[in-house]
Amino acid sequence: MKSFFENMEPWRKPEGSLHLYVLPNEEETDRLIEAQAALTGIDDLPLMPASYLHCTVQRLAQFDEDITQAQYTRLGDALADLCSGLSPFELALGAPQADDVAVGCWGNPSDDWDHLVHGCRETVAESWGGEAPASPAAPHVSLAYAKGPVDDDVVATRLAESEQLGTVYVGTLHLVSVTVRPERGTFDFTELANWDLGS
Repeated sequence: MKSFFENMEPWRKPEGSLHLYVLPNEEETDRLIEAQAALTGIDDLPLMPASYLHCTVQRLAQFDEDITQAQYTRLGDALADLCSGLSPFELALGAPQADDVAVGCWGNPSDDWDHLVHGCRETVAESWGGEAPASPAAPHVSLAYAKGPVDDDVVATRLAESEQLGTVYVGTLHLVSVTVRPERGTFDFTELANWDLGS
């Protein structure tokens, strides 16, 4: 594995990047923590703090300092309308897998997930303009990001007996302001607003 942070699309500054997230509940977080345990102590593969585990729906082009209160209100009203027309659903996430830069639990794309992602992209574009960065290739929760070279064989051995994560309930959409911390190998965020699906 190689450093996620040296290979990610550069942000113009490390803090304040606006994202739309789905956040795990307490029981789901406990399962994610259990899945992370297999990775404990691997050099240059720090675990994501439990309180910041997340599933990215969409990164926005804007940063929090760019947006006025009136713009936040306009987007909030539009996302509330979007979410009211979408039903809550579940994502089935598989066992932890490593790619070139991170370890995560991935789910298969679904119509429900696609409707949420596409709806968010269209809503943000209509509310604020600009083109959003590419959406995640599929729903997933990242457990750890490499912040330097990591032995692939060590990671594969640790994950060999990992089990399926199970389902994550998607019932609320969260707007968050994200900070990337390459020196720690993690991301953290502050929640700004949220909207329930189907209400």
